[in-house]
Amino acid sequence: MKKFRVTRILSGALALVTAVTVFTTSAFAGNVRTDQYKRELTAEEKQLISTVFDAKYYANAYLDVLHFYGYDYYKPEADAVLLNHFLDFGIWEERQPNAAFAIDVYATRNGDLRQKYGDDIIAYYVHYASEPKEAGWRVIPTWNDAYAKGATIYSVYDLVSGSTTAIKAGAVPVQTPTYAPNLGIGVTNN
Repeated sequence: MKKFRVTRILSGALALVTAVTVFTTSAFAGNVRTDQYKRELTAEEKQLISTVFDAKYYANAYLDVLHFYGYDYYKPEADAVLLNHFLDFGIWEERQPNAAFAIDVYATRNGDLRQKYGDDIIAYYVHYASEPKEAGWRVIPTWNDAYAKGATIYSVYDLVSGSTTAIKAGAVPVQTPTYAPNLGIGVTNN
């Protein structure tokens, strides 16, 4: 009986150490990648990008941000707090500024922009915000549309400038025709 209890305690401790290690390694890896591209935005970039930002959507889509900052639908300053979070962190983490625009989908599915901008995440946002007339003929930049069209989507950080199709070595798709984690497709809950 004592042996079983010791084994159970050791198993629990090992599981805890493994979970903490995996979480901190994953979190660190994500920060290293985003920090590699992060830079100070110009006033013009901030202004343009703010035109496509929807604070209510952002608060509802990213509960971690909502729980940390809170959100009061009746206070306009709450919108500014969430916009600042998006400009300082969310944009680099490839979070969506509104329901109709996913940066990875937009970058992957627009070959002409992909060739021109490569992995420059801000260039895509600036283009999207400054060229609203193009929305009528460009692909719909949402996860749902990409899934419906059977598109394979890569992180904007995996795209190569000067090419309409090249992907950086070792890149893994963030969505495929059979795996769409943002839509809950192909994801198993353990």
